[in-house]
Amino acid sequence: MKSRRKKTISIILCAALLAGSVEATVYAMHADGKEVPQEKSEKSAALGTEETATLVKDETVYVFTGADGGVQKMIVSDWLKNQSGSASLSDRSELTGIENVKGDEGCTVNGDNTRVWDAKGNDIYYSGSIQKDVPVEMRVSYQLDGKSVSPEALAGKSGRVTIRFDYENKQYKTVELDGRQEKIYVPFVMLTGMLLDNEVFTNVEVVNGKLVNDGDRTAVVGIAFPGLQENLALDAESFEIPDYIEICADVKNFEMANTFTIGANEMFGRIAQGETGKLDELAGPLNELTTAAGQLEAGSLQLYDGLCTLLDKSGELVNGINQLADGASALKTGAEGLKAGGTELAGGAKTVADGLGQLTANNDTLNAGSKQVFESLLHTADAQLAAAGLTVPELTVENYAEVLDGVAASLQHAIAEQEKAAAGGAEQAAAALEQTKYAAASISALKGQLDAYHTFYIGLLQYTAGVASAKEGADALSAGAGRIEAGIAELYAGTNVLCDGSLALKEGASALTGGVTALRDGAKQLADGMKEFDEKGVQKLVNAVDGKFGELFARINATADAAQEYQSFSGISGDAKGCVKFIYRTEAIQIEE
Repeated sequence: MKSRRKKTISIILCAALLAGSVEATVYAMHADGKEVPQEKSEKSAALGTEETATLVKDETVYVFTGADGGVQKMIVSDWLKNQSGSASLSDRSELTGIENVKGDEGCTVNGDNTRVWDAKGNDIYYSGSIQKDVPVEMRVSYQLDGKSVSPEALAGKSGRVTIRFDYENKQYKTVELDGRQEKIYVPFVMLTGMLLDNEVFTNVEVVNGKLVNDGDRTAVVGIAFPGLQENLALDAESFEIPDYIEICADVKNFEMANTFTIGANEMFGRIAQGETGKLDELAGPLNELTTAAGQLEAGSLQLYDGLCTLLDKSGELVNGINQLADGASALKTGAEGLKAGGTELAGGAKTVADGLGQLTANNDTLNAGSKQVFESLLHTADAQLAAAGLTVPELTVENYAEVLDGVAASLQHAIAEQEKAAAGGAEQAAAALEQTKYAAASISALKGQLDAYHTFYIGLLQYTAGVASAKEGADALSAGAGRIEAGIAELYAGTNVLCDGSLALKEGASALTGGVTALRDGAKQLADGMKEFDEKGVQKLVNAVDGKFGELFARINATADAAQEYQSFSGISGDAKGCVKFIYRTEAIQIEE
């Protein structure tokens, strides 16, 4: 839990420091050193409260220094923004030699450095001089081959040069924090820039800054936050907030143009009063974010390992792609033959179904005709039996065999009786025995005829039922063959797409190895960058804060208060809002001719 709280601080502090941006008023410099503001199309304010203020004072302090940073003179340019278009503006200023640099509006001087400008609804631009200690003192020191040297003595020399800009914050207020009286410095961000001639400076390095080389010159931009380390009470050994800039280079015939430094506190002033609670609410989500950063580091390493494996196997992959292309081509050829066969199958199945349909159409006629014939035969048999004097049930398809078998049994019994009588000498028992035998033979023949037709009749019924069943199967076969034909057509179309895609993949496979190599190298850089960010950024700040959330938030809030309260260098009226920035220009170091 403690580790997660520590990680949260890094994000909170970064968010706090980046909450604003530095905005500078644009001025042009005359040869006499006076500053004249350029036309500006809008009255956008530097402070968030400007929209509600009647008067906003935007101040730029030009600090001209020697090459060592020592102040030589200062010129202050003030822009009074007449938000409400007032006829007059009351302003307070410690400047001397005040001059309206843009218009002809005059002013009346009152006591306590107060001036009332006859603004006539306009903005007022004026400049003047002042003798006063700057809130941030800048010192520039030089070394040649490891030994201290004055800027004058350095001109024209060659060797390894070190130039260091140190910033000392002297503007502070005393506040109570956790029951103790603490110094809180007005926070300033110091941005120092210079252009170095590449014919003079080579192998340039910078501490707490960045370099941009266009071939002819090297632009150096450095950043420092003097006093912020003390404000936030961070352990410098764990996490150091820069308060200096150092440039090292190999030089030949040393000379250097002017350097410029912008000092502003606006970005800190935008951390509004009362935002500490909101920052505290970020702890949970930010903990998850810092945890995700660790997961990203681990994931980037896994990505790198995976791409290394992919690169090792890329040869096998290319071979596999070639085999895929060859297989897809063969599959396309096979699908063409299958498509033709599917068409033939569908046609044949339809022909069979149509033929069986014609046969089935005659089933009812055949069944009805055969039944009618059978019934006619049974009626004839009924008549013959009646003519023979036999009384039996009417014969049907279902009972004829049982009835005739009964008649035959009765006749056989009668023959047996008559034979006994004949053997006893009865002459009549003998036209009768013969007649009975004749009748039994007739009944046997009749049953044989009816059995034969019955066999035909049952076979015909089975045949027509089979034809009907075959018709149903043929219809299903024809429908299935149609679906098979459609499916084969889709398969054939899919094999065409697969074949075309695999051929395109085969053509691009040659570039695969190079692309994977570039991905692997990029993944390595990502992994290294994530590791450096975690070790040099998050962890250092986490260790410096050591879980002291409440104290840190209170110090951030006090720092923001100090920034908001410091609104002017030369003075400001009580009902105005202000912002101020400092521009330091050092003297150039040139070789004397």
